[in-house]
Amino acid sequence: MTLPDAQKIKVSSLTRKYDGFFKIDELIFDHPTFNGEMIKNVRREVFVRLDAVAVLPYDPVNDTVLLTRQLRIASAGKMESPWVIELMAGLVDKTDEAFVNVAEREAMEEAGLNISNLTPICDFFPSVGGSNEKLYLFLALTDLSKAGGYFGLSEEHEDIEAFVVSREAAMEMILNGEIQTASTIIALQWLQLNHHRYQRR
Repeated sequence: MTLPDAQKIKVSSLTRKYDGFFKIDELIFDHPTFNGEMIKNVRREVFVRLDAVAVLPYDPVNDTVLLTRQLRIASAGKMESPWVIELMAGLVDKTDEAFVNVAEREAMEEAGLNISNLTPICDFFPSVGGSNEKLYLFLALTDLSKAGGYFGLSEEHEDIEAFVVSREAAMEMILNGEIQTASTIIALQWLQLNHHRYQRR
């Protein structure tokens, strides 16, 4: 199947509507269709975010994973508790910042972990219908026998619980609705399919 020619997308207007920690751009553009015609003067708003890195620490000896929990006010009223279970994650603050550096920084800040030996899982757009953010997902093999506790940067008003559970318990948390974040679900499902290769090492 032949896709429309991206070179024919013509942006006639790009206006920054909001310029805070997050940003919102309004675009007006023309674009080609699958049948070769053009759609004119399409107006869309884009939630502009930095790309992010998320990491699932996995202990293959004990078959455990480390997850985090913190208040996410956007989930209030949509979940039983707004203290959301997630992966360790952080934004790529600089254009040339290596993903491994982001992962190492966030692992220390959010869980007190020194990590290495990162394995790429996948990268994806969490909400491409309205945001340009791309998320890069990794597995980190590490010893979790003494991991866990309370972490976060006070200057960023962070209050984060890091806790360790078995891989199977984490899968149960997906099934019973305790885990509802896309990156966490994707990473744990990937691990469920691939954990055997690490346990044999």
